[in-house]
Amino acid sequence: MNKYPQNLLEALISAIPNCTTMVLGMMTMNLWVYGHLTWDNFLSALGPIYVTAFSLDFFIVGPIVKRIVAKYNIYKYMPFIRVGFMAAILTGLAPVIETGFAPRAVQYLMALPRNYIAALLLQIGVALPFGLFVLAKWRTIFAHKLNVAK
Repeated sequence: MNKYPQNLLEALISAIPNCTTMVLGMMTMNLWVYGHLTWDNFLSALGPIYVTAFSLDFFIVGPIVKRIVAKYNIYKYMPFIRVGFMAAILTGLAPVIETGFAPRAVQYLMALPRNYIAALLLQIGVALPFGLFVLAKWRTIFAHKLNVAK
């Protein structure tokens, strides 16, 4: 069976741990870089950032990127494009949610490459494998329950 999600439910099951990993990692890094890494800032922003990032990725960026890679048959570049879209949007939006600070254009342009590289490494090295691991375990449990029911 393909290790990637095959339907909407599987996409959701793999997206939750993937998004959780990305939000925790990127929030920690960015709050630390900007000197605002406190429990208060982290915990107060975690919910809004998570909902924003998950919704953005699952409902807006994901479908747009899927159409782009299908149109140009560039599936192998999908993580690079998806992370690019997410980094471009959240580099400007996350500081506002986390600390109330709106980055200036120069700050945004300086932060974007750092966020893109960090997010890409985190996505490819940790978040995607973790999401696929959870999906594989879910499939194993679900298949076992189907076999027991027969």
